Amino acid sequence: MLRSVLTPSSAVFARRAPLVARRLPLFQAQATRSYARYQYQYQRFNNQNQRSFTQLLFDPVGRKYLGIVLGGGMLFYFANREEAPVSGRMRFIWVPRWLEVKIGNYTYKSILRETQGTILSERHPVTKKVEKVFSRIVEAAYKDPSIDNSQLEGVQWRIHVVNDPTQPPNAFVLPGGKVFVFSSILNICQNEDGLATVLSHEFAHQLARHTAENLSKAPAYAIVSLLLYSITGIHGLDNLLTDGLLRMPASRQMETEADFIGLMIMARACFNPPEAISLWERMADFERRSNMGTGSVEFLSTHPASERRIENMKHWMPQADNLYNESDCSAVNRYYKGFQDTMFGATMATVSPPSSPFAGF
Repeated sequence: MLRSVLTPSSAVFARRAPLVARRLPLFQAQATRSYARYQYQYQRFNNQNQRSFTQLLFDPVGRKYLGIVLGGGMLFYFANREEAPVSGRMRFIWVPRWLEVKIGNYTYKSILRETQGTILSERHPVTKKVEKVFSRIVEAAYKDPSIDNSQLEGVQWRIHVVNDPTQPPNAFVLPGGKVFVFSSILNICQNEDGLATVLSHEFAHQLARHTAENLSKAPAYAIVSLLLYSITGIHGLDNLLTDGLLRMPASRQMETEADFIGLMIMARACFNPPEAISLWERMADFERRSNMGTGSVEFLSTHPASERRIENMKHWMPQADNLYNESDCSAVNRYYKGFQDTMFGATMATVSPPSSPFAGF
């Protein structure tokens, strides 16, 4: 899933949410960011035979079994830690890749049913342009020495542009290589560099296997929530604490990681790195004009605030500029510019009339 305008359980793995919206469990898109209203309800444990977590701690036998469970859990955790590409972050993943892809394929079929009749043909000029930008991103990933190319081999990449003005700006890449771009995001992207910012971010989510990471953490979140409920006895507070202290910070961390990985890949692909800052500034402006995220609290959001993302981009920009310069991008861009002018004409505005959803792209 970018907090989309453009990182995924039905409640664990859902469609990538709009970039300007809170990412819902993982593939359910939502037009505006929303935050669950937790209804607190205290429930007494009327069953006298039911043992609370506190009673379990004071019971020697209970402590023994609890220690075995915790010890086994720690061994399992450290045995399944691995390093994320590009960023080098250590994370916990135990979900196998085949299961991740299988869920992605199931989600893909579901999205095709939802978007039936609105997907542009593979030969449409806008689809071809999105495909060209995305192919450069994938090619750059192959050249990155920190990326395990085995994750990219055999993937059947397929581009879908959804021309539905009723849908919010959105884009996402599913496990298994299926890419969706909603036409409403194109006016915010404005150009190929802006589109590359969005696509490289979404591509980074799958490259870093954030879907599998979310699936791997889901059982731990459920256990923590159950323990909190056994202690407090307040229904809803356990979910609020689990979300605010664990799930949401982890989601924001993965979003930030995808921002970093995406910026480095788009720079290596010879797209203009400073355009990433401009893209997020346009996103922030879109949020303000659309009243999305107004008065929101980052603590309860799955995505960093756009302003924070802009600050991060500025902090990472020297590193991205170095990658851009090392990639001999002046020669590469001359080649792609000549190819673009030959295939599509000198300007991209000729793709469709100004009144279309693709104006200026």
